[in-house]
Parts: sequence; structure tokens; C-alpha cells
Amino acid sequence: MIFSKLIINDKNWKHLCNAFNNDRLPHALLFYGEEGMGKEAHALELAALLNCKNLENGGSCGVCSSCNKIRAFKHENIKLIMPLPRGNISSSKDSSLKAFKNEKTFQDYLELLNKKSNDPYFKMRISSANTILINSIRDIKQEIIKSTINDSWKIILIFQAEKLCVPNPAAGHAILKILEEPPNKTIFLLVSSNADLILDTIKSRCQCMYFPPISDKLIKQKLIDEGHDEEQATIISRLCHGNISLSKELSSDYMELMKKMYVLLNSFFTRDFLIWEKAIDIMVRLKRKDMYLLDQLFNILILFFRDLYYYAKTNNENNIIHLNLIEKIKSSCEKKPEANWNFCIEHIEHTRDYIIRNGNVSLMAINMIIDIQKSLNGKNKEKFKLSDWISI
Repeated sequence: MIFSKLIINDKNWKHLCNAFNNDRLPHALLFYGEEGMGKEAHALELAALLNCKNLENGGSCGVCSSCNKIRAFKHENIKLIMPLPRGNISSSKDSSLKAFKNEKTFQDYLELLNKKSNDPYFKMRISSANTILINSIRDIKQEIIKSTINDSWKIILIFQAEKLCVPNPAAGHAILKILEEPPNKTIFLLVSSNADLILDTIKSRCQCMYFPPISDKLIKQKLIDEGHDEEQATIISRLCHGNISLSKELSSDYMELMKKMYVLLNSFFTRDFLIWEKAIDIMVRLKRKDMYLLDQLFNILILFFRDLYYYAKTNNENNIIHLNLIEKIKSSCEKKPEANWNFCIEHIEHTRDYIIRNGNVSLMAINMIIDIQKSLNGKNKEKFKLSDWISI
């Protein structure tokens, strides 16, 4: 195998190996599932299996010249298609290389490939790349008719395959014919975390293979192996919902996120306006700089209130996620017997949704604090509505 750190989906991999060994591989495969399941790396592993010089039981050798080239995205018969910026492209007949405005943007792209070759779960995203260009499909059509080198398999990798169809389906329509009848020993490997956006005419030409979320247990053990303590590993594994990529990001931001969560929690349990201001400032700054981290902060808060709700109902610690805050959880449940923890969760989710829709962060944050404080005292179960702030 070319990626030692990849958690192989045994069921899917066994199916692929059996199809390969029995000469029954389809000409097009669609790997789909949620983000961070290792779908792209599995596609690269299959490419390595098809062209490996020294096959081993269950996969490629990982060390021959072909395997090394595939892992480094340098194999002459492996072509990668992914969303690119328009760059200097002015016509559909231009080469896709014109997507890179200058040498620096091209070097940035090569650096992304390098990071992917070292980390199977690294997310390759290019700034201002919102769609797969029809130029990339035209380039492949010209390339695919050429003979392969050393009679090896020619493999077309299409990452973020849903971008063939959105926001413009031109590339998706352009690929249909070649996808249905590719040359001999040519296989298309499409990968998508949003398969619902892919045209049905594309899906019908592929054998679809679902990659389910990775178990919390596996992610937790992986985090522990990387040096995280069990408490952190437990919380992060629960937060990421089977997404290895997310677990890596959360592990690097964990301590900072927890500090921010403590400030927000304090704002819910106090009438000190200085603490309210700190909590609001945190949300405003994150919205401005990193919406992704703000979303994760909301997720952590929701899980904390889920713990409060669970403990209040069961008086049991067994399934508590934030075990490091168990004393705070017990104390809060004792001091707030009338609290409606479920409505607290709804207020947080409601606020997050409004912020995502570009609601005023300060206004949303203040209202969330007030609503949660009311719910902690068993009062006011009505959620905030934007119409409440519209002048009559």
C-alpha cells in the first residue's frame, strides 16, 4: 500500500481487489460519502494496485517506481482533474494549464499535491476554484486517446467530482461520452463528498461505492497514538463524526477552542456584561476570520449541553463526552433543576443557522445569551425570530 497512515475500508477494498483479480473492474467508479473518510486516498491506492510492479497480497507494494510516482502525482499515466480557478483562461479551447496565472500559483498547486502525497487525509483546495473547468475535460479527451506507456493502466482521477456539475454543468455534459466508452485499460475514478449534486447521467455510467464514517473508536485510538490524552481523543472523536480530516484539524485547534468555549459558557451563567462582551467578541472575530472554527465552536457547545441534558435525565456519567467538565456538569444540573437543556441546544443551533445566513453576529450572540439564561431558569421557550427586530 502506498499510504501507511490510511485506514482502509476493508469491505470496499476487498470488493475492488476481487474485481481486479477477476478482471471485472468497471470502467468508471464513483467513491462517495462524507468528507474525511479517505476516499481520495483509496482512489490513489487503487491506481497503485493497477500499475504496481511487485503486487503483494491485498494491495500494491508501495515501494516500486510506479507506486512512488503515483503517490507523488508524477505517474505518466495517472491524470488528475479537480476544480481550478479560471486564471488566464479566456476560451474553452485553452489548455487547463492557463488556470494558473503565474509560476507562484502553479507552485502553490504543486505544494498541495506534495502535502497530499504525505497525508492521505489532506484536503486539497485551491483558492477561487469553484468548478471543474471544461478545459480540463477537453485536455483529458486529447490525452486519453494516446497509447499508455509500458502498457500500464491509464487512470483519470476526478476529485470533488460534484464540481463537474456545479455551478455550471458544462464539464459534466462534456465528459459523458468518454465516461461511457473509454479506451481499453482506462478507468475513471470519481470522488465526491456531495454526490447528490452529480448529474444522474454521470452516476448511471459509474459503479457507485459508499464510504461510511470511520468509527469513533478507530479515530480515538489514532489520536491517542499521535500523542493526545484519552480525554481529548474522546471529545475530538465524538466531534468529528467519523471525519479523519476534521479530527486532525480539531486536534491542532483543540486547546484554543476549549478556551473560547469556557468564555461562552461563563456568559450563559452570569449577568456580568464584561464576560458577555468577551463572548460576543470571540464570535465576531471568528465570523470575520474563520467561519469554519466558529462552526466547530458551536458544535462543542452543543455537545456540552447535550451532556447536561443527558446527565440531568440519567444521573449517569458513562456516556458523557466532556468528561473533563463532569464536575461543572453535575453542579449545573444541581443548581438549575428547572433548566430546559434541550431548548438551550435549540437556541445554539438556531443562532448558528442565522449566523451562517449572514445574520448580525453581535445581535445573534446577545439574543442567544439571553434566551439560554431564560431557558436555564425554565422560562421563555420561544426561539428568536428576525421579525422580532423589524420595525413596524
